[in-house]
Amino acid sequence: MNYYLLSAVFEPDEASFTEHQPQQLNFYHTEPKSFATPPVVSLDAFYEGRAMSDFLKLGIGFLASEKVQRIFQINGFTGIQFVPVEVHCDTVSNGYSFMNCIADYDLLDPLASNAKRFKEVIGGYAKVSSEKLDTLKFLQCIIAHDCFTLSNYKQVYYVSERVKLALEQAGVRGIGFIAADFAATSA
Repeated sequence: MNYYLLSAVFEPDEASFTEHQPQQLNFYHTEPKSFATPPVVSLDAFYEGRAMSDFLKLGIGFLASEKVQRIFQINGFTGIQFVPVEVHCDTVSNGYSFMNCIADYDLLDPLASNAKRFKEVIGGYAKVSSEKLDTLKFLQCIIAHDCFTLSNYKQVYYVSERVKLALEQAGVRGIGFIAADFAATSA
């Protein structure tokens, strides 16, 4: 099975968003999240554009539209929890959810990726220059989820080819797919 890195693609006049305090959408720990009231995100003030795609860009990840959430539900895709958020952009929208990865795998090749600043508090690297997966770890791993992040570098989302095809066929906007990149030799 092929896997792809989700990549932000800004639509014309689309902006990015920022979470308000208290910032609750921590992505460093792959565990389910639940909130009594939805976290609030709003349009970054320095953007003039107000367009919103199916994947809103948040500094720490993606916000998925109801369309995307339905695609995941209908197809039974695993590894992502959708956490409802309140989006402020001229009006208030409750149709978006934070894509919270609840699955991770130890696949990063730190040397080939030029990974730096491992931080215990986040359980991973703070900076990766050229993300590459370890070929041997990948071949030995049984990936049981359609969506996942890396155990020691959480700032990325990977999806299976099934997810990629379903999202492309539905014509979702605001996201791109980059084939997973593997290190030439394993460390």
